[in-house]
Amino acid sequence: MMKLNRTKPETLPAVARRGGSLCLGGSSGRGVISFAIVITLTLAASFPARLLGQPAFQSNDQVSLNDGVPREVQGVTLEQNLGAEIPLNLNLTDSEGRKIKTGYVLDGNLPVIITLNYSDCPMLCSVQLNQLCKSLNQLDLKLGTDFQILTVSIDPNEPTQRVAETKKSYVDQVIREHPLANDGWTFATAQQVTIKRLADILGFKYRYDRRTGEYYHPAMLAFISPKGIVSRYSLAMSFEPEDLRKAIIESGEGTVGTIVDQAVLWCFAYDPSSNSYTPQAWKLMRVGGAVTVALTLLALMPYWVGRKNNVALADSTEHPQDPFVN
Repeated sequence: MMKLNRTKPETLPAVARRGGSLCLGGSSGRGVISFAIVITLTLAASFPARLLGQPAFQSNDQVSLNDGVPREVQGVTLEQNLGAEIPLNLNLTDSEGRKIKTGYVLDGNLPVIITLNYSDCPMLCSVQLNQLCKSLNQLDLKLGTDFQILTVSIDPNEPTQRVAETKKSYVDQVIREHPLANDGWTFATAQQVTIKRLADILGFKYRYDRRTGEYYHPAMLAFISPKGIVSRYSLAMSFEPEDLRKAIIESGEGTVGTIVDQAVLWCFAYDPSSNSYTPQAWKLMRVGGAVTVALTLLALMPYWVGRKNNVALADSTEHPQDPFVN
């Protein structure tokens, strides 16, 4: 019980502590509190908004929301340049310090997945490449046999030794399922002019923050045909193995996958807005119609063959051949 000095207990509501909070009790207390609340709300409603430090809001006032993006990431995006051609003469330096060209990877035999990252990226690059490794380990197509990967650093000052360390960390994740991953996954650096040209061709818009020393960039997989043509993109942070497989097969232009794979892929189309493969109804209907006709013909085949044999047998019975007639 809280003790109030110089005040008669009966003239104030009783005060007690319940469960750690103060509660007012008594009928007189409820009347005083109700009156105080009414007075407070009335006074608050009567005060002009300017006295409360806020401008009065009118129903016809226009409200402007701050929905802009931070200055550092303005312009950081990706334009899907489907059909663009990757030059085969861009100079690169691989993780072993060898001078190579893009044509070393884009050799005209296998489709290639291109990623643009950098080793000292604080988060995005590692998340993207780790997810890629996870999907690769669920893929029946084999890295180095069915397709290749080219990862180019967007940091022109990245040391070759750092590139080699980065390559090892990701190749080690997939080497069990993809024995040729060390040869099939090329990590490389390049001069700024080469990086800029490759990024522009791929529609990869990024920015460098001099204050933090970091690059602001999107996450991207670009699927390149054996002839160096950009055929598909993946902009998601996680890559569904089935969509990854479809993109590789389509980029392979008949060099990857079976006839069944090609037939299944014919029924799907890449949707850039949803960044996935979606079934095409009209193609599925054509396939369904063709299958129906084929099954009908197979079902009628015994009937036609049997009827033909019966007609031949009837003719031979009605007109038996005289064995003495030459």
